[in-house]
Amino acid sequence: MRPDWRFWFLAPMTIALATVVLFPTGYLFWMSTQRWVITNPPRRFAGLDNFTRLFGRDDFWQAMSVTGLYLVLSTVLMVALSLGLALALAGTGRGVLRAIVVLPMVIPPVVAGFTWRFLLNGEIGFVGAYLLPMTGLDVNLLAEPRAALVSIVIADVWSRFPFMFLIFLAALQSIPRDLYEAARMDGANPIHEFLFITLPMMSGAIFVALLFRLVDTINTFELIYVMTKGGPGRATQLLSLFGWDMTFQEYDFGTAAALGVVMLVIATIGATLMFRRYQRSEREMSR
Repeated sequence: MRPDWRFWFLAPMTIALATVVLFPTGYLFWMSTQRWVITNPPRRFAGLDNFTRLFGRDDFWQAMSVTGLYLVLSTVLMVALSLGLALALAGTGRGVLRAIVVLPMVIPPVVAGFTWRFLLNGEIGFVGAYLLPMTGLDVNLLAEPRAALVSIVIADVWSRFPFMFLIFLAALQSIPRDLYEAARMDGANPIHEFLFITLPMMSGAIFVALLFRLVDTINTFELIYVMTKGGPGRATQLLSLFGWDMTFQEYDFGTAAALGVVMLVIATIGATLMFRRYQRSEREMSR
């Protein structure tokens, strides 16, 4: 059977996608097998030595733990805030409030990072220098390790939650109102409606939002670099900042590429597990 001629129209986009995605990915894998240190030429084949060297570094495992903690804290806060606002603003006549909620999304992460850095500054910041001392808390939020991690989580949630909010809002507005009316006729209260109608009908949107959040967390760089540069110490050094230090401070391109491969594998495994869990839940709901 001859292929449909219309599929040929997909060829240019397929070629472009392969060039943009497959070639850089393949080059990344090739770099990860090279002993490539700019200050110590020449470049040579190293096999898996870069991965062995990477896994033997304590700062790598610390960056892994910080990234995991950052992912959990930011995701929980972002889902709670986005879902709560989506439920509150899902009705008609609230367009102005929705526009206000979405405003942080149009601010670049670098600008958001500078804004929060000055707000939390312990000497001149409105929050760090005035509000906190008024409540009796004498702490420099960006200089104390735990406080710094919480600070970047809050800043990141504020900067990126509107995207998740829009996903949840669209999912809520697509749920047929007849389901809620039928549930009320059967005596269901708002909690029952949320647990047995809203959440199951939003499972696809929640899956997409969490998938985007996983990838976004692994790639988060600008906001944290502007606010803390991974400090104090390594308290806020995520894998992305660890890779930047390895590339532009140590000039070890080979090990940095190995880290990129590890980050790619983590994102792929996480997305695969989430997708399988979503498929399993869909099969259970269809029974």
